[in-house]
Amino acid sequence: MGMAQAISRHLAEMNNSVVPPATGRIVREIRKTISSRSSRRWLRKLAFKWKEVRKGVYNDGHERDDVKQYWNEIFLPFLRELQPALMKWDQDLCPISNQQLLSGELAPVVMVTQDECTFNANDGRHFIWTHEDHQPLRKKGRGQGLHLSDLLTPIGRLGDGAACEILKCGGDIWWDGEKLLEQIKTKAIPLFEAEFPGC
Repeated sequence: MGMAQAISRHLAEMNNSVVPPATGRIVREIRKTISSRSSRRWLRKLAFKWKEVRKGVYNDGHERDDVKQYWNEIFLPFLRELQPALMKWDQDLCPISNQQLLSGELAPVVMVTQDECTFNANDGRHFIWTHEDHQPLRKKGRGQGLHLSDLLTPIGRLGDGAACEILKCGGDIWWDGEKLLEQIKTKAIPLFEAEFPGC
């Protein structure tokens, strides 16, 4: 039973089952949609709070001392050495000529990066209305997941996305180094050689 019907019934009972003429006006006004502001006020009065649901803190390790040391002492100096040989493109995706590359002094290098992400069935909403006396009931596991691993070049996805691997993960099935190596050998290298001959 809706609120309008409950008020009509109450007014009818108060007047020995005779509905006063004003009731029709009340019912019409109540049938209008309630504003979101009014909804929020009522939820707060009922002891509900709008809050972020957190399960824990995730630390991916990018700021560890050994990782920073590797970046500063090995990875970044190596990239600086490669800089003259890196191929560059203009805004129309045409290669920019480099005299050292054209003369054959340097072999051309194309930077290829690997990008990956995971989507889960139970990612859920981050903000919900919760009552102060209750914790939200959510599934403990993240649910069925999809893991995507793709390879990117300075001009877009390698092979227009043909190198992308999609894996249904969860349970005992996860993306690991062996699967990445298989992706590189069977997809990335043949696609790269076809797209960037001579590099």
